Amino acid sequence: MECISCVRIFEEVGDAFNSTLGTEEKLEKVARAIVKYLKIKASHFRVLSRDQRSLEHVASFGLSRKFLDKGAVYAEKSVAEALKGHLVMVEDCADDPRIQFPKEHAEEGIVSLLTVPLSARGNVIGVMRLSSGERREFSEQELTAIKTLASFSTSAITHSMFHDILGEVAAAARSSLDLKEVLESTVRVVCESLRVRGSTIRLLDRRGNLELRAAFGLSQKYLETASTDPGEAVSDALEGTCVAILDAHADPRIRHHDEMANEKISSVLFVPLMSREKVIGVLSVYTHNPYTFSDDEKELMTALGEQCALSIRNAQMYHTIKRRYQDVVDEFQVWFEHYQTYPVRKNDRI
Repeated sequence: MECISCVRIFEEVGDAFNSTLGTEEKLEKVARAIVKYLKIKASHFRVLSRDQRSLEHVASFGLSRKFLDKGAVYAEKSVAEALKGHLVMVEDCADDPRIQFPKEHAEEGIVSLLTVPLSARGNVIGVMRLSSGERREFSEQELTAIKTLASFSTSAITHSMFHDILGEVAAAARSSLDLKEVLESTVRVVCESLRVRGSTIRLLDRRGNLELRAAFGLSQKYLETASTDPGEAVSDALEGTCVAILDAHADPRIRHHDEMANEKISSVLFVPLMSREKVIGVLSVYTHNPYTFSDDEKELMTALGEQCALSIRNAQMYHTIKRRYQDVVDEFQVWFEHYQTYPVRKNDRI
């Protein structure tokens, strides 16, 4: 890869990331630039599914629809080494046991394949795959450029995930004023968008005790044991700041370390739900792998907590108004039935 090509590829990628395009469109432009300047056949971005078992298509350039629709790509067989943070080079896709679909790769004209992990602070969220139509080796300069592009792409993907959650939670709040539906939709969106292990929402009751109101991705056994006594970290979150736990198996601020390990939880983020400068509950996010949340991500999650709290308050107000309306209707019904039974006579005085 010539120096001028290296400069141009980063110019195009920089323009893409600085644009107002959506994440998929940005990554498609990145994939196009990679194919163009590295002179390869195709480039493909995939992210891990929420259960960490398969890789889901995000964006690509140079691949046919038939190849993209060939079937589910399982993480443990196809990119196990890459998910540990290593670059993986397959020189001959037709004769390598790590390739899940050798026939489909041959039909697509793919000979060599480089798989690059998309890593964010030690946590692999997906892969970038570079396909060549002939046996291909990459120089050290090219590999350095590829790793940098993968890092930029990872940042764009993770940033998009957090912003997508904000939009989806706001949409869920607009679509329903039922508190149960709003809470369940929020924890589901958090899990599916961030590809995390699980999520819960606890709200303060009238006595000031935290009550579990919604959960997604976690076993009932865990919710009935460890979740009932979360520890000091949640108390800290009730003071109004995000609390990140990197090692859920050992951090003294949370309890039930063994249950955390059995549930395959590595890290936890506790987000305060703020409404009118008052904490009304805590949103908890549980990750599969150790994950260090950045300050930007904490700010985004804090904004999510505020949006969630607003939705909760709206739903609670609607429920209160609905209950009061029903009380008025019930009182009117009682009065009406009484009037029908004992009608007011002409000479009666009130």
